[in-house]
Amino acid sequence: MMRRVTYRVLHIIFFIHAIAMALQAEPQWITAPGLDSQKPVVLHFRREIEISQPLKSFPVQVSADNRFVLYVNGKRVAQGPARGDLSHWRYESVDIAAYLNKGRNVVSAEVWNAFAHAKGSRAEIAPLAQISARTGFWIKGGDHASLIESGPKWRVAIQRGHDFQAATPHLIAQLGQTFYAAGPEETIDGSQLDPDWNGPVENDRDGWTIAIPALAPNEKSPWTLVPDLLPQMSYRAVDPGKVVRKDIQEATDFPNSAVVIPARSAIHLLIDRGEMISAYPELEVSGGSGSKVTVTYSEALYDGDMHKGDRNEVANRSALGIADTFLPDGRKSQVFSPLWWRTWRYLDISVKTSDEQLVLQHLRVHAEGYPFSVRASFESNDPELNAIWEIGWRTLQIDAHETYMDSAYWEQLQYTGDTRIEALIAQAVSGDSRLTAQAIDAFGESMGEEDLTLSSYPRISKQSIPPFSLLWINMMHDYWLYEPDQEVLRRNVPRARKVLAWYRNYVGDNGLVKRTPGWNFVDWVGDPVKDMFKFPAFDAKTGTSCVVSLIYLGALEADAVLETAVGDRKIAKDARDLARQLRKALQQNCWDESRGLYADDPSKTLFSQHANALAVLYDVAPVEKRASILRNVTTEKGIDAPLGIATTSYYFSWYLIHAFEHAGLGDQYLSLLSTWKDLLKMHYTTWPETRGNTRSDTHAWSGHPTADLLGIVAGITPATAGYASVRIAPYPGPLKQFNASACTPSGMVQVNFESYANKIVFRVLIPEMMPGTFEWKGKSYELHPGMNKVEFSRD
Repeated sequence: MMRRVTYRVLHIIFFIHAIAMALQAEPQWITAPGLDSQKPVVLHFRREIEISQPLKSFPVQVSADNRFVLYVNGKRVAQGPARGDLSHWRYESVDIAAYLNKGRNVVSAEVWNAFAHAKGSRAEIAPLAQISARTGFWIKGGDHASLIESGPKWRVAIQRGHDFQAATPHLIAQLGQTFYAAGPEETIDGSQLDPDWNGPVENDRDGWTIAIPALAPNEKSPWTLVPDLLPQMSYRAVDPGKVVRKDIQEATDFPNSAVVIPARSAIHLLIDRGEMISAYPELEVSGGSGSKVTVTYSEALYDGDMHKGDRNEVANRSALGIADTFLPDGRKSQVFSPLWWRTWRYLDISVKTSDEQLVLQHLRVHAEGYPFSVRASFESNDPELNAIWEIGWRTLQIDAHETYMDSAYWEQLQYTGDTRIEALIAQAVSGDSRLTAQAIDAFGESMGEEDLTLSSYPRISKQSIPPFSLLWINMMHDYWLYEPDQEVLRRNVPRARKVLAWYRNYVGDNGLVKRTPGWNFVDWVGDPVKDMFKFPAFDAKTGTSCVVSLIYLGALEADAVLETAVGDRKIAKDARDLARQLRKALQQNCWDESRGLYADDPSKTLFSQHANALAVLYDVAPVEKRASILRNVTTEKGIDAPLGIATTSYYFSWYLIHAFEHAGLGDQYLSLLSTWKDLLKMHYTTWPETRGNTRSDTHAWSGHPTADLLGIVAGITPATAGYASVRIAPYPGPLKQFNASACTPSGMVQVNFESYANKIVFRVLIPEMMPGTFEWKGKSYELHPGMNKVEFSRD
């Protein structure tokens, strides 16, 4: 009886508490008075709170438009919000109890918004990936709402002297580059900074005032808040690098020791980290009133013809690219840092002093990125392969933040084609699928009322690349294969139906896909600027494309699997029927018997690796012809094609490589990697976007060997949906030894290989309760949980 009464009392208490919470007013979005709604601005918010006793927990939810950094008692606590759109505006959840003291505390936030000055022109300042409504700040405190929630108890001040400039004109003048989308350069005037704005005492000179509502009375909020399901991005101290060129001898040991720059002088310090980084630079200086410090970030150095070469070569080469400017005012220990992280290997510090010497005291660097854990590994007797594996992973880390990105330096946009490959690398090495699930949702949400996903998302402007909508469906199929969670697929399969229905409207009389609206980009073939709209080819007579039709076929096959798993089996059957018809049309219209190849167009005037790789990969090519087809489109030089055949980029070679594996030619994979081995000779520390004088040195779409050294060489792949079972089908080629491990939802799978004069030995470790098979030279062997030894004699 007592227990029943106790439960009843607890239920009543919980019910009363729930009503009180429901009646509690929601926090206001707040801002500063008198803001220009389209002018870049930096705001400081602060609130003093009293804590009567130490707290075990003080959870808060916090967001801003565009960005915030949250501090408690001067210590950096959180940043965000993770990029989204106005219908999915994210808030960060963080517990600040560990940062609070008994008694008086200061909670503060730096909030900024780099609005575009002229949308649609080269004068844009805002990052293309950053959507915005207006400048505002929002914080909620749960049980401690009255202490922390955003409203009139918060104070605000405009940070004067922090300006933003569009980077594009600067880059065009220096490098001739015409497309940059990653955001502005910054100028910081030290004479207007208050270094103690988030300190214990409010400084009167900063013009602090009561924060006002960001919304008018009864105005509907433009932001629909949703929780950020990703972890906080990393913010960790790393080695800033070493000076490799200097105009002043005393700078040899900087940044390990301070250097004095004399009055009325101009000097450069070139610092090399030795490898690429995405990070926040933080430069501390003293004195130097009237000085100007410019920090330039460069992925590689340029010669006099604006060409990159050996990435280790310094000589007379220059660091060119985006730059931030700092204007010291003579005070001691002023710290300058841009609000947004930068990407660089080489950092050039240019100093021009006036009548007072300047002391460069410290350079600190904090790496920023998605906090992947490196769980997988690959090590072989070939040190070049080991380097290729490491460089691919480094490139992925630099291009993975709150979203996947095509390039951390130039665009910072989450494109579907890039993201599919990045997700496969992340899954194999870390087993963390959260960023992938968010990307799948983001592309689905980009559709709105349209029938296609956008090419990249989040994004201010709309860009349609219809084949990328098809690759989005393939990306979901990858997720289905590797991850047991199916909810993200269930949400997005209805959207995939719309994409495929849209494409059905563009099927021509010959059964192939006609030219559609939008940019039919598949791959960079030829010059990325001059030839950007020439590939894929559409037939002059029928207006149809074999290449785009093959990508459509791959999406139909993927959709049939997804519909069977989480959708409608009738729709799955329809997709399979359409795929069967399309496969027949491709064979009839695109196969050239005289060449032994599939053409890009029904008139059979153009041929590419792309069409033939996809024809093999999607089972258009008969089994007996696959090997000869792939031989006909490759040479002994890595992924290069013979004369007269269009060559895949580093990116699209993933499809070519997997065509080799699908054809049972996985032992040729290591010879295809000679392309990446050639890049090693140029001392890349991350993989480039394109061949030759590439724009971007950080393009993770070129990093797929990191996943495929595990999936093809070590042969570790899922055998059934959700990685419920594992298939080990290794292709060691000429290797003598390797040790590899890859992530699965059930745990790590490890494969050890050793080659001897008279035998080869594999040792395979698979998790408990995970079925597995080992495949070798056409035969299959059952694996049991735990350690397995598989041995073959050399015939």
